[in-house]
Amino acid sequence: MNIKELEKAEEWAVKTFGAAELGDPRRTDRLVKVAAVLGETPSVSLPRSMRNWADTQGAYRFLNNEAVTHEQIMMAHWIQTRSEAAERSQVLLIGDTTDVNLSTHKVTAGLGPVGRGNKAQGFFVHSVLAVDAKDKQLLGCMGQEPFVREPAPEKETKAERNARWRESLIWEQSIERIGPVPAGTQWIYVGDRGSDIFRFWQQCQDLGYDFVTRVAQNRNVLVEGEDEQEDPTAEHLKTLARNLPAQGALVMTVAAERGHPEREALVNISWSQVTIQPPANGTALSMTAIKASLVRVWEPEPPEGIEPLEWILVTSVAVNTVEDAWQRVRWYQWRWLVEDFHKVLKTGCLLEDRCLQTVEAFCNLLAILTPTAMRLLWLPQTAQTAPDTPATEVISKEVIQVVLHLDKRPKATLTACHFKNYMAWNLKN
Repeated sequence: MNIKELEKAEEWAVKTFGAAELGDPRRTDRLVKVAAVLGETPSVSLPRSMRNWADTQGAYRFLNNEAVTHEQIMMAHWIQTRSEAAERSQVLLIGDTTDVNLSTHKVTAGLGPVGRGNKAQGFFVHSVLAVDAKDKQLLGCMGQEPFVREPAPEKETKAERNARWRESLIWEQSIERIGPVPAGTQWIYVGDRGSDIFRFWQQCQDLGYDFVTRVAQNRNVLVEGEDEQEDPTAEHLKTLARNLPAQGALVMTVAAERGHPEREALVNISWSQVTIQPPANGTALSMTAIKASLVRVWEPEPPEGIEPLEWILVTSVAVNTVEDAWQRVRWYQWRWLVEDFHKVLKTGCLLEDRCLQTVEAFCNLLAILTPTAMRLLWLPQTAQTAPDTPATEVISKEVIQVVLHLDKRPKATLTACHFKNYMAWNLKN
C-alpha cells in the first residue's frame, strides 16, 4: 500500500472488498460503497456518513441481511494478508481478545455477558494480526473470531465441560482457520498470558507454527544438566526462571499504564532450555512434552511505588545467545500492536457507539471496520517516505480529526512525521 492509495477511500474499498463473495453482486457493490464512506469518515455515525436517507437505509439493510456473514466480508482481506505473509521469511501472528461493550444498547439482540458478572453486555473479538518479524511492518489481519460468551452450566461435570466449546479454545481455533504454515516461511504466534495453553502450543507444532507466550501457569519442566550423563532435573517453570542468574542487561522503554507515565527501566535478562511437561489431567494422554526456551526479563530496582516489570516467556524458537533472548522479548513487546488495533476499532471507528439491532449486524460492521482500522494503523508506515509533508496531502481531513481527538491535540497542522510519531503503536485515549 502506498500514500496515494491511502488518500483515495473509494479505490481502497474496491481493492479490499471488491472480491467479496456474498451470493449477489449487488451486495458486493453495497459493501464497497459502505466501506468507502466509512474509510473516509471512520469516526462519524453511519447516517451522517452515508449523507442521504436512501444510502443510509441501504447500509442498514446490508448489515442486517441474514445472508451476509462476518466471514464472507472478511475473507478477501484475509486472503490478501495470508498471501502477503506467505511471501515473507519470518512473520509474527499477534493474537489477543477484546470485549465490545454494548451495555447501553438496550435493543440489540443476541448479546452476552462481558467483564465480571452479568451486568455488562456485549460480545468478544479475537483478532490475529500479521507483522513482519524483521521490520515490524503491519501486513494486515490474518484471522478474526467474534463470539458471545455463554455462562458455564451449574454443576457441570468435567466430561461435560470438555465436550462443550470453551473460550480457551479460541486460540486453537484461530490457527486452525488460518491453516498450516506455507513452505519457505516461519510464522510465530505471539500471545499474552491467555495463550498459556498446552493444547494450543501442541496445535501450533502440528500446523507448523512457532510461538512466543507470556507465562501464566507454573508448569512442570525438565532441565538438561550441564553434563550429558546427568539425568534431567524436574523444576517448576516460574521457580526456575526466577532462580536463573542475569545474563545481560539494557535500558527498556516501559509504556504508560495504570496512571503511570512512560518511563525508562534498566532490566536484566536470563534464559534456559526446558522441556515442558503435559498437564496432569485426562486430556494429557494424547499430549507429548514440548521442547522450548524459557526467557525472563525483569527490573531489579524499580522506582519507589512502581510495580517492577517482569515478563517470563516461553518460545519454541530456540534461544542460544543474549541477542536471541532480546529478540524474543522485542517480539513480545510488539504484541501491543493488537491492543492498539482494538483501540482504533473502538475509539477511532466508534464500534461500540454504533446502533444496530442484532449482534450479527455488529459482526458484519466489525468486518468492515477491521480493514478500516488497519488502514489507520498503516498510515505512519507509509508516511515515513515523506516525513515533512503536510498530513492533509496524504490522508483525508476526517482521518486527521480522528487522530487529533485520539491524541488530545489542539487543532494544528500535522505533518506526516507527526503522524508517524503519534501512530507508532502507542495510541493514547
